[in-house]
Amino acid sequence: MNLQYLNWKIYFENPAEAEPDEWFKVFSTWIPDAPEIFIDVADYKHVPDGPVTLLVGHYVNYSLDATGRSLGLLYDYKHPMDGSDEEKIRASLQGILRVAKRLEEDAGFTHKPKFKAGSLRFIVNSRAAAPNTPQTLEAVKPDLIKVLAKAFGEGGFDLEHLTDPRQRFSVQVTAKGSPVLAEVLKRLG
Repeated sequence: MNLQYLNWKIYFENPAEAEPDEWFKVFSTWIPDAPEIFIDVADYKHVPDGPVTLLVGHYVNYSLDATGRSLGLLYDYKHPMDGSDEEKIRASLQGILRVAKRLEEDAGFTHKPKFKAGSLRFIVNSRAAAPNTPQTLEAVKPDLIKVLAKAFGEGGFDLEHLTDPRQRFSVQVTAKGSPVLAEVLKRLG
């Protein structure tokens, strides 16, 4: 399989404290000050069950996301990636964890976000490349497990394939215990 357009969502420990207006202000400061190429920040508070505040980039989008009625940070890598599927999964997981860490440390927040390092959703944002089927799960699972074993330890997590065929291919990842964001990043290299 040639995985592309990988997304990750990491959930909050403190979702009630996420203020969309604060996220808009913080994301706005990232446009001139980031190594990525960011274009705009958009407010989608009026959209139920989707992005709330979106930082639009050339290669990647970040959003305060309420899809599935669960608030979290969504990482959406929009360009084709080089490397093996394992390398792409690892790079994209590192990407969301780094952004989550940066947000937790950002001085622009009055209500600092705190993320659950062990509560993630892996999404392939291409129904053509990865239909939401058991066959896709079997093709993706070995590489996903290799990366997650590095992050959380062998057997340190559970996977749940979210099987709704109307949705993009998604796997819910739940780590055992309470992993710390910085430690998970360190394990991934």
